[in-house]
Amino acid sequence: MTVALSVQDVHVTLGQNHVLKGVSLDAQPGEFVTLLGASGSGKSTLLNVIAGLQGIDRGHVAFDGTNVEKRPPRKRGVGVVFQSYALFPHMTVGENVAFPLRAARRPAAERARVAREMLELVQLGELIDRRPAQLSGGQRQRVALARALAASPGILLLDEPMAALDKQLREQMQVEVTRIQRQVGITTVSVTHDQAEAMTMSDRVAVMRDGCFVQIDTPENIYRKPATEYVARFVGEANLFPARDGELLLDGVTDGRTGTAVIRPEDLRVLTETEPAGAWSVSGVVRLLSFQGSRFRLEVVSDAGGRVVCSLPPQTDAATLLDGSRVRLGCAHPDRVHVIAATADDVQEDDAQELVVA
Repeated sequence: MTVALSVQDVHVTLGQNHVLKGVSLDAQPGEFVTLLGASGSGKSTLLNVIAGLQGIDRGHVAFDGTNVEKRPPRKRGVGVVFQSYALFPHMTVGENVAFPLRAARRPAAERARVAREMLELVQLGELIDRRPAQLSGGQRQRVALARALAASPGILLLDEPMAALDKQLREQMQVEVTRIQRQVGITTVSVTHDQAEAMTMSDRVAVMRDGCFVQIDTPENIYRKPATEYVARFVGEANLFPARDGELLLDGVTDGRTGTAVIRPEDLRVLTETEPAGAWSVSGVVRLLSFQGSRFRLEVVSDAGGRVVCSLPPQTDAATLLDGSRVRLGCAHPDRVHVIAATADDVQEDDAQELVVA
């Protein structure tokens, strides 16, 4: 069973801190939504509200149209995977997975059957008799996921599920957890501050800031069409320029500014001396060229004093881009330039031509 989730105008105050300020979110059955934000943005508090672990001042939380904000956690039909995994060290893997069924007083035969089915789902069936201490971090995570799914919840909640893993294992587990979620088809809400994790796993990403949502959209639109400068700078790496009527304002004067142009590093390239500059171009001096495996990262100080980053292919001849040499950068894909209107709430926070790295 999977359910539709609706959070409407939820407020939460903890002490003197207004943590959630009227947030609203809808998730369709089977959808994977990630709450993405910096520490203190309210994402974990919202996850606890959905789980029933945190009360609310006002607002509503509904599963399939039925309000559940007054329903205790054990009666919400929610599975939770905590950052620490919270496995019982004295129990075997199978006993850990079966624990929710044991707490519900389900028959022993059913508990054993479900535990084996869930462990097969996460591809750990052969480890059913081991203890958590004998498992790797990725295996413990999958056991915690199997336990969360054992009682057939309608909603799955993931609280920073990859935070304890190293980079390589984290990337592997992002794919594995997404596979399992899609196979089961369960409505899932995840919390993370890792942008790559959110973009990789989600159907939609909800960017939070100071207890509010600033954009809820597909990963591609979050990256390519950020609603505010905050989203542009928080998700990925971005070059932000003041813009007016389809061109960059590169002389430091912002009179007549109509918006902020967002140009991602991979959409810039080094122009030859004979190529036309075009509307979305900038000249400057090479500050640093660094090899990063799949790309060269070129950082340039523009003639107006701002910093600009460009991603170049790994076969780039580094000898042509020495520190201090002059270059012209042009936009390889002008259609990908996204201009945030000057009326956006946080448009005044940025300095002209300043590289913003999330």
